[in-house]
Amino acid sequence: MTATYYVLTEGYISPGVASTVSLVVDGERKIVIDPGMVASRVNILAPLEKQGVSPADVTDVVVSHLHIDHTINIAIFPNATVHDFMASYKNDSWVDHEESPFQLSTNVSLHATPGHTREDITTVVNTADGIVAFTHLWWTKKGPIEDPYSYDLGELRASRKLILNMNPSVIVPGHGSPFAFDGDSSKLL
Repeated sequence: MTATYYVLTEGYISPGVASTVSLVVDGERKIVIDPGMVASRVNILAPLEKQGVSPADVTDVVVSHLHIDHTINIAIFPNATVHDFMASYKNDSWVDHEESPFQLSTNVSLHATPGHTREDITTVVNTADGIVAFTHLWWTKKGPIEDPYSYDLGELRASRKLILNMNPSVIVPGHGSPFAFDGDSSKLL
């Protein structure tokens, strides 16, 4: 059995800023990715409810990096274990990830992909339609190709190559709608 995913709200970068917030269901695991800034929490909660999931049902929250626009709504999921680039956290428990990739569930793994920040991770999900990569290596399909906030463009390109070499069928960028990867990495590096 493979995982399924749903984009709860598509992010944007102007006017204002919102992260793309997604739900992944893998067996009993209900994983929310990047519950960050949105115009209203209703933009996360209403689509979540349409999938039959309450905030209390969410087992895990993954943040692609630690910027507030991707983390501000973590607390609306009271029972979730939170995962970032380095560890998993729940209540007063802090468990370091020993290596990358970190296997979160049967079909979900977290891969260190520094570039936008040193602490970036990409959530890689095996679905019936192929691999889906949830990542801030791209803000949107249209760019910017040169991330103006990247601490190291060389690392950003290396991390992009790592993900593109997995041949994902879909990329869910940090601030835009999902897009299909057609196998031509020259347009995305």
